[in-house]
Amino acid sequence: MPRKHLFTLPMTAALLALALAAPAQAQNNPLGATAACGPDQGATDGHSPQTVVKALYEIVSGPAGAKKDWERMYRLFAPGALVTATTHGAGGFLAAPQTPRQFADLNDRLLGHRGFFESEVAQQVHGFGHIAHVYSSYETRDRPDGPVRVRGVNSLQLLHDGARWCVLSITWDAETAAHPIPAALDRAKP
Repeated sequence: MPRKHLFTLPMTAALLALALAAPAQAQNNPLGATAACGPDQGATDGHSPQTVVKALYEIVSGPAGAKKDWERMYRLFAPGALVTATTHGAGGFLAAPQTPRQFADLNDRLLGHRGFFESEVAQQVHGFGHIAHVYSSYETRDRPDGPVRVRGVNSLQLLHDGARWCVLSITWDAETAAHPIPAALDRAKP
C-alpha cells in the first residue's frame, strides 16, 4: 500500500517561503529592508490618515498658474502606489490608473490654467492595525469662495509601515443624479 505524503503542495510552498524568509527575519523585516512607505523624510503629513488626506487637498488646490508642491505629494505615496483619475464623459465613465507623477502631469495640463480648490465635506475612516480605508467627500471650486463645480467621493487605501501613514491607492467618482453622495458623507443632507 503506497504511503500518503504528509505535506500538500500549498503547505510545502508555505514552508519554503518561511525558510527563505528566515535570514530576512533576523533583520526584523521578512518582506525586505525598506519601509513600505519609502524613506521617512521627516514630514508630519503621514502622522494619521486624516493628516494624509488634509495634505492631499492642500496640494491639489491653488489659483490659476500656481506651482503645486508635487514633491510633497510624492512623499505621501508608497512606492508603486496608484492614482486612478476618473471622469464622466460622452463615452460614459472613464478611469485611468496612473502613477502619482503621471497624475501630477495630468493635473498641471488640465487644471494649471485655472483655479482649482478642492475641500473636504465629510470623512469616514475605517481602520484595522496598519491599514485604513478613507472615504472623503469633496467639493471643487474655481476660487475658494466660488460656486461648487463638482462634488464627489475620494476613496483612499492607506498603510502604516511602522513609521508613518502613506497612500497605496486613491480613486474617486463624481456625484451624478444616478448616484448622489450618501447622507453619511454629505454635511448638506440630514
